[in-house]
Amino acid sequence: MQKRVSSRMMAATLLILAVTPAVLAWEHHPLITQPVVSTMPEVAYAIPTMARTLEDFLLAEEEGIAALLAQEEEWAKANLAWYAPCPVTLRFEADGNGDTIRERFFRAIRVNPTMKTPLYLCSLAGAKTAKRQIAPSDVSILEDTSNLSIFDFLGVEAGDLVHPADIVTTASNEPDYGLDVGLFEDNGTAFGLEYGFGIQPFGNPNLDFGSQAPFHMGFYHESKIVFFFASFLKQSYPEYRIHLFKSLSEYAFAHGEYYWGWRFMGWGLHYMADLSMPYHTTVLPGYSTIRMLIINLLNMLGWTTPQENALQLVSNRHMALEIFEGDLLAQATQDHNTLDTVMAALMQPREIPAYTDDIPRGRLAEASHGMSKQVDKEIAKYMPSEFVSDPDVELMGLEERYQLVEMIEADYGPGAVNTLNRMNASLLSSFAVYGRSYVLAILSE
Repeated sequence: MQKRVSSRMMAATLLILAVTPAVLAWEHHPLITQPVVSTMPEVAYAIPTMARTLEDFLLAEEEGIAALLAQEEEWAKANLAWYAPCPVTLRFEADGNGDTIRERFFRAIRVNPTMKTPLYLCSLAGAKTAKRQIAPSDVSILEDTSNLSIFDFLGVEAGDLVHPADIVTTASNEPDYGLDVGLFEDNGTAFGLEYGFGIQPFGNPNLDFGSQAPFHMGFYHESKIVFFFASFLKQSYPEYRIHLFKSLSEYAFAHGEYYWGWRFMGWGLHYMADLSMPYHTTVLPGYSTIRMLIINLLNMLGWTTPQENALQLVSNRHMALEIFEGDLLAQATQDHNTLDTVMAALMQPREIPAYTDDIPRGRLAEASHGMSKQVDKEIAKYMPSEFVSDPDVELMGLEERYQLVEMIEADYGPGAVNTLNRMNASLLSSFAVYGRSYVLAILSE
């Protein structure tokens, strides 16, 4: 009996430790995706394609999409051990009803049915353009869109010619606009009660975007003892999304629907990039299994402070890494600095292997998980201690967090900035390789 109680308490503790507010992985996905796809001849030299609304695409291909989604369901059930089957009531049927086709499709692929899919492009804010600007709230369903201020969103009309690299780059940020929010039973949404995913296994369901965590995180490589006590950590869905959007992209290309071929490709690339982030593939980077067990024991004895401190530090370090990467990559993009370490890693990858369905878990997630201890160590060494080593500080509440790069350089010199930038380049080089592999696999079909 005591063993069962201890197991449950261990699981509960690890659940709390896995709850981190930083479930948006790399900041500004378009800045990561653009140097990858724009240096691929298959994308860079592809002819512009006409923008087309999602509803028009679905109506034109309704029967084929119905068959494809049925195949996807069978693939997921056969290949993903923790997959929660889609309820039969949500099955996509071809009934010709244009008024409901968008919602029927979103419910069939089990994403937030209020998700917005306007025709638009994004670019760094301040770029000169004659296109009509639209508000961040026109593309995102999240309440807080302040992190999108770095971009201008430019409206596109159906029939306008749009370059494929721009479509993919723009689309690569969309899964962070609410696509996977509210999908679990305890998320307070009517569709969450119907989707069949059950109770949210990890992540904070009370945060604006916290419920998307199991779709953007994959803890595939934790120790056996962690999985023994906390098997719920296996309940994640990045592979489901990656395969689904790859199949939808391939279908669209095969049927001459090039705009949505490129856009679905961008959606899939988002989840691929997420798995190159150590804080999305490791429950507590920098913490050994033994240390987690000690924290759990102390918590069981009533001393909760170590657990609370661990959660806060991991959250702050995650956000600090994102902010650091986002600031430097935005500057490199604005300056067209192809010699920047991260930019060069994204633009000049190693040899590209053939894509297989085990790459997200077996290559991307494994590589980032393998670097997690080093990443955590370097962050603690070079970033301001009040940002990343003081559990009494909430980094997201500090305005000076946006001076992070300048503070690191002032305290430790430009060498520290370069060291951290090289670390990020090592992480993102995996996405540069396997993201290209994903793109080439789609285009070869």
